[in-house]
Amino acid sequence: MRFLSYLSFLLLTGCFQSSQAASIWEAGELTYPNNETEISAFINTEGNTQLQAVLCTKDSTNSYRFTLLLPEKLDSDSVIKVIIKTDDNEVEAYAEVSGNSMDIQIDESLMLSIPDSIKMTLSFDKEDADYLKIPANIEVNMHGADMTIRNVASECTALCLGNGFKCNYPLLSSLLWPRDQYRSVQIDDIDDLCTTAVIPGYYKFNPTKSCKLALDRFYKKEGVGPLSYVYKIFKDKNSIFQQYVKNWNEAVALCPYSALDLPVTASDKEWYLILYSLVGRNHIREFPSSYYSVKKYTDDPTTLIYDIDNRYEMELLKYSSVLYRRVKGSVSAVNAVEKALKTWQDFYRQLVSALPSIHQAQAIRPVVYREMMLRVWNLAGKPTGLKILPENMFRQGTNGRTATSEPLETQCSFFEGSGGDQFFFASEDCIKGFNDYMRTSPLNSKLYQNVVDSWNKFSSNWAVSKFYTDGIDDAVGEHPQANLALTIMSLFKLYGFGDYFLLRECISSRDADICGYEQHKAYSTYTKEFNNRLDSITNASDKDGSKLNALNALWLDYYHNLEVYLKDLVQRNVIPLWRAEFAKAIACVVQTNAILNFPYDREEFPQLSDDEEFEGTDSAGKRFTLEQNKLTTPDVIEPEQDEDVIDDDIIIPE
Repeated sequence: MRFLSYLSFLLLTGCFQSSQAASIWEAGELTYPNNETEISAFINTEGNTQLQAVLCTKDSTNSYRFTLLLPEKLDSDSVIKVIIKTDDNEVEAYAEVSGNSMDIQIDESLMLSIPDSIKMTLSFDKEDADYLKIPANIEVNMHGADMTIRNVASECTALCLGNGFKCNYPLLSSLLWPRDQYRSVQIDDIDDLCTTAVIPGYYKFNPTKSCKLALDRFYKKEGVGPLSYVYKIFKDKNSIFQQYVKNWNEAVALCPYSALDLPVTASDKEWYLILYSLVGRNHIREFPSSYYSVKKYTDDPTTLIYDIDNRYEMELLKYSSVLYRRVKGSVSAVNAVEKALKTWQDFYRQLVSALPSIHQAQAIRPVVYREMMLRVWNLAGKPTGLKILPENMFRQGTNGRTATSEPLETQCSFFEGSGGDQFFFASEDCIKGFNDYMRTSPLNSKLYQNVVDSWNKFSSNWAVSKFYTDGIDDAVGEHPQANLALTIMSLFKLYGFGDYFLLRECISSRDADICGYEQHKAYSTYTKEFNNRLDSITNASDKDGSKLNALNALWLDYYHNLEVYLKDLVQRNVIPLWRAEFAKAIACVVQTNAILNFPYDREEFPQLSDDEEFEGTDSAGKRFTLEQNKLTTPDVIEPEQDEDVIDDDIIIPE
């Protein structure tokens, strides 16, 4: 248990005694006997209590906390309610009481409001206050809170970047971010140094040496503290962004030479765009409309930025799928692009986790994302962009309700989970409705009959195999035509089945490149998972492995017929290409799910019949054979001569 003490608190700005209540906020460092260290801003408060705002720690599980020290140690732990009032907030919070420490659970927004508040009050229920032996209302003097908390935040930033301390970086950055959002910072000729006019009133960013020098000076003077961790992510020699630059430029070198005259290489441009966004005045083409939308947004921008990220992720999927197709002739190029894009995703996650919640800071996210995406777009040969319509977004049925009111969807749905989520279910009425539709549908053809015949052959053989289950995850499904119906139904309807979730980008975009990429990924995943399962089963039984492989050959025959059928529909303009790719992807997703979920009880411990032998290799590499013991078990087991004799005091019941 951790016990906090007034007297062992070592001040950064001087010492104090608990009997002399401090009238202003002060900064201090406390190291516990277990070497856990905390840096905090604190003030002595009414009732012989002390309020602490810990902003960084070392060798501790928490990076920050808000704690009221009590006058006496309590014998038992408890949780109590506390009302915290500041100038602009009144929050009901809960506190964990242990020993003489009360850790109050508050969010970052409340912590950020404290430095700028003129007053703050902690209020407790009378019964709780009596139990804690503190006043029911504690008025906190806010004199010096602003400067002290920001000084501690600055100190913690340095300690966390260089001395192994643990911080909440967005919180510290928010505390240190200038209240005027750098509006008072004036850099002579920064717009002339860093931008070039494209048309009157419209500019492009031009990071010349003079521009970079001016922005570097701005960072050293005004950015250290608020932007220190962002700087570390971008500019440290071994930072994740520098790894991305290296990986991406190596990928570019392996890609077609026709793209090399386009702006495809990565550099430190993004870092200087961030700095310019804080002090520049010109509207530049590198700042998308989403940048200005976030800056001007009056409420919490979290949802807005989430939507922007989702849109950019879908665009990136489009452009990267085209790029992969363009370089598919080179395995090294494909691997290099994959490595670079994965590194960028890791970098972006770190950037997001480091940025404060301030609108001005959050607005740089679409700027950074767009720069990366433009490189992919140029390297892919500038493919046509996406046209995403809200009505096309994938929506799963929930709360026991289908996504549409169509009878076929109702017949083919079931709901599960506390949220009543919708999934496909092949009831008799569902299959009947599906077959009725297909009888007169333009989707029906001789090639479709080949698909049905090959599916029925696979289905009938799978159903009598030891791999069959009667669950919804089975390769056949709850009806002999269940998974066939789900696949073909996707050619003419898109209902709210959760089975489509893994392919939601394809549904939402209706883009052939994205759907083709998803189909390729789904088929590759199926191939990998099948081979893993086949190897596992074959290790237990060659016979069972051969049976599974034969069943897979039947499924692949069905899948080949499905490909031929869908290609014909596309060529005859019966369906768009994205629909064909989507249907093939669904077939792969369903089969992968079945391969991963069917039970096999011989997989790890093969059962041996009386006349079977099992050969293997032990850990030393020597071959061994397990044989079933054909001798009957004796009624009495005689101990070997070297076994211990049973003690007389052990009584064996008859």
